Amino acid sequence: MEVVIEWKHTDDDTQCQHVQRIQLFSGLEQTEMKQIAAAARGLRKKRGEFIYMPGDCADSVYVLKKGRIKLSVLSESGKEIAIDLIQPGEMFGEFALIDESVRSNMTQALDEVVILVFNKHDFVNLLKSQSNLALNYIRMVGDRRRRMEKKLSDITSKEVSSRICELLHDLSVNASPDGEMHPLIPLKHQDVASLIGASRQTTTSVLNDLMRCGFVELGRGWLRIKSLKDIQTYSR
Repeated sequence: MEVVIEWKHTDDDTQCQHVQRIQLFSGLEQTEMKQIAAAARGLRKKRGEFIYMPGDCADSVYVLKKGRIKLSVLSESGKEIAIDLIQPGEMFGEFALIDESVRSNMTQALDEVVILVFNKHDFVNLLKSQSNLALNYIRMVGDRRRRMEKKLSDITSKEVSSRICELLHDLSVNASPDGEMHPLIPLKHQDVASLIGASRQTTTSVLNDLMRCGFVELGRGWLRIKSLKDIQTYSR
């Protein structure tokens, strides 16, 4: 169930504070910030909830304010394949701005998340009227492409254990939104394998070894990082 944050109950300055901390909106004038805040609505999702699914109408774009989101696609057999993790400050669902009329992928909250939602036509108008926002958007698209290129490079140049440890490190960056010491991360072994481009069998073997070392805790459909410092030195 969606929980909508009513932006209209806050004054203009407070609205701008909500969006000012997001990299996509950095360097903008106060009047531009007010336009963005006026176009946005807030959305909260609990851990495990989906933001959208394949086949849903692609009429919005999203900016993640808090938490992490898993981006996945479905194979022809209906198997879920995780392809990316969306971190705070990043945009997702942007294919709606190009030619996507219905969603071809799905997004699921890995934590309790707070999202800014924009009608795609409103966001296109913002890009047309705000050159700095358009430049920030281009930079963000470029950063995501570089991230995908690095992932492909890592697949050919790094051992599976190194790629898993790097992923776990990235997961830990924003892993404690509520101050939890060792937060649960709802990723299956297959999710981890898909995200690093490895087989499930090899991924499970490395994760089990990390568990035997006491660095992670594993459960059915989740993992918990217990010692990030040890994970960072595990594959060196």
